[in-house]
Amino acid sequence: MKTGLPFLHPHCRECISEARRKHARTTRISCAVIVAYALLGRPPALGASPDGCIAGHWIAEAVSFVEGETGRPVPRVCVRWASPETVNRLILSPAPNETHGGAVAAAYLPVNGEIVLANDLDPGTPLARSYLVHELVHAQQFEARAYERASCPGALEGEAYEVQARYLRAKGLEDDAFLFEVLGMLQRACGSS
Repeated sequence: MKTGLPFLHPHCRECISEARRKHARTTRISCAVIVAYALLGRPPALGASPDGCIAGHWIAEAVSFVEGETGRPVPRVCVRWASPETVNRLILSPAPNETHGGAVAAAYLPVNGEIVLANDLDPGTPLARSYLVHELVHAQQFEARAYERASCPGALEGEAYEVQARYLRAKGLEDDAFLFEVLGMLQRACGSS
């Protein structure tokens, strides 16, 4: 497979950083909070989120893709915009005084069935839409209570990254797809969160 990126060992964080620099694109980390909100029950504060759910053919297209790829229906979710700062605040850090790393593009909030997208994403681009695809997979996982059977939270992330990579590949974005595949492999290894 020609990707334009060097081969990356599945457990090599340094390789991912180097690939990002060489790739010369800002890759935003799509992050879900399924396990944290499911276990902790913390309702998110969405003060910066506009009233009402957003609609658009690009949302329907993402739902259709996810259902086709996974063979499972996507539950009804409300998709909202929020500032990147708000989306970042919604993600719980692994430990006090520790950040989750990177800019967060989207989050699935199971407490209220919402997907929050950073409002600086351009839904006209496949890369931006891929973050919605990723979060729709998390909505499916939460609906099926997959977090109860997962070997680690990374196993859930791995599946979401895999579907996101297939979406990007279907849109002709091989390099981006490869990067998300590698992120999925790292997550599935259950050695990182």
